[in-house]
Amino acid sequence: MKKIFFCLLLIFIPISFLAGCTQLKQNKAPEGKFVQETDLSANYYYLEARFHIKNQEFKKAIATLEKAIAKDPESYILTRDLIRLYLRQNNEKKAMELAEDLVRTAPDNVNGLLLLIQLKKDTIDETKLVEILNKILALDPKNKETFLRLGKIYMEKKNDAQAQALFERMVAQFPEYYVAWFYLGEIHMIQKNYVLAKTQFLKTIDLEPDLLEPRFQLIKIYTLTTPEGYKEKISKTYEDILEIESDNQRALLGNALHLYKTGTKKEAQTIFDELGKEAKTDSRLLMTAFDEYISSKKYEDAIIIFSQMLKTDPDNSTLNFFTGMAYEATKDIKTAISHYLKIKPDHSQYKKTILSIALLYKELGETQTAINYLEDKQKVFPKDIDIITYLSSFYEREHAYEKAINLLNQSLEVSPDNTSLLFRLGAVQDKSGLKDASINTMKKIIEIDPKDASALNYLGYSYADLGIKLDEAVLLIERAYKIRPDDGYIIDSLGWVYYMKGDFENAVKYLEKAAELTSFETIISDHLGDAYQKTNQFKEALSTYQKALANAKEDDQKKVLELKKKIAALKKKNK
Repeated sequence: MKKIFFCLLLIFIPISFLAGCTQLKQNKAPEGKFVQETDLSANYYYLEARFHIKNQEFKKAIATLEKAIAKDPESYILTRDLIRLYLRQNNEKKAMELAEDLVRTAPDNVNGLLLLIQLKKDTIDETKLVEILNKILALDPKNKETFLRLGKIYMEKKNDAQAQALFERMVAQFPEYYVAWFYLGEIHMIQKNYVLAKTQFLKTIDLEPDLLEPRFQLIKIYTLTTPEGYKEKISKTYEDILEIESDNQRALLGNALHLYKTGTKKEAQTIFDELGKEAKTDSRLLMTAFDEYISSKKYEDAIIIFSQMLKTDPDNSTLNFFTGMAYEATKDIKTAISHYLKIKPDHSQYKKTILSIALLYKELGETQTAINYLEDKQKVFPKDIDIITYLSSFYEREHAYEKAINLLNQSLEVSPDNTSLLFRLGAVQDKSGLKDASINTMKKIIEIDPKDASALNYLGYSYADLGIKLDEAVLLIERAYKIRPDDGYIIDSLGWVYYMKGDFENAVKYLEKAAELTSFETIISDHLGDAYQKTNQFKEALSTYQKALANAKEDDQKKVLELKKKIAALKKKNK
């Protein structure tokens, strides 16, 4: 079939018909004869489709374009426009099928390839995407967007050498394009080639003088290399940024920190005071500081910044919260607590802070202080589930089971169907020796939520541990397993119930998987070692008991495991 050339008129966006004249295949009827539908050309149907699109009659336009393509199946533009109409009607499946056909029939058509990866952006395999992007660049070496997209993939995958080679090609192809120089600088930063990175960032600024990001990168280079030697350059670069954008918070914070750390503390404090005042009304400033210093794990710098800003506004809850976070990250627990205690009840992070303070007291070994603190807060917030759960868990750790049970039962009077409270109650009942009560509590949870995997697993394991209702235990744990198939503890339960049923081969199968998933957690490894012994795999049992011992914390556990090791060693010797 002869090739047909189109120039199509842009009707609307995103359905783009390219402007100009149409030179299409014509079907002329003999003089004096009526033209049948079979004699109509692709041009006729295309023009009819334009009319329907103009009138917002997209279904009719689709039907007409389909007829046009039947007349000229090799036309890329007709197929492309039909794809866009399908997308306009949310028919992604049909659009995808057409796009794949388009690439098969015209594999070297750049627009077709771009359209395909646009349609498949959420499902395409990354290896395939890289292959297509490289093909597009081979066909169209001036496609900037493809360079950037491919470079981003290489950078995300830490394929530094490929990213460098790609951006070097891009710089050669577009020597005046500042973005190419910037990304090449980024790659050299990652590779710690600071001299080259500096050159490329300076070139970026030369091409686009008002850019801020390459200047921030230059500051990073100066700081990472010889900060004292670059003291003046760092200050000058911050000044340049603030000249371009006087209220740039990142630069204001960085400049104040730089001045403080290089001994110009009076000037630094003046800036910190201004920032502290600004922080009272501008939450963006605090979030910028959080992102730049705490999220980036620059905790020592964060302590300087937030502590200095606090001098202006010592009661600022958010400032105290972030300062506490920074001190907590550096393991200065007492100072962290002192800042957390200053956070007011109306602050959005107040409840979270209560729990953090309790955990930090425990970390200091002051469990009773943590309990007293949580008891005071529980009186203020008697219905707060998190505080109740934490307090009951502290009671549990101290073996104050009765206190924990009473607290949870009081809370359940207000919220009887709260499965979190019920699960905590069942676990404490179990530890306190109230096995029947624990089983009934887990049953109640499952009545409320039949898909509660934790309760299904707990009940099934309880039956297995007691050696009762083993068939029911298998069914319960299998239900939990279907809900959470990668949970090592549920898989351990399944293995253990098979062990209790005497099906040792299945026990080994599941317990091996559970041990791998939990990095050979002590109890699970103990179970697996027992199963190996039952299947006469004494060498494997010895190795597994050793892994269990390596993770064991309780002396009683260690003694039992040592004894099991000796028995397994004797059996191995006599085998």
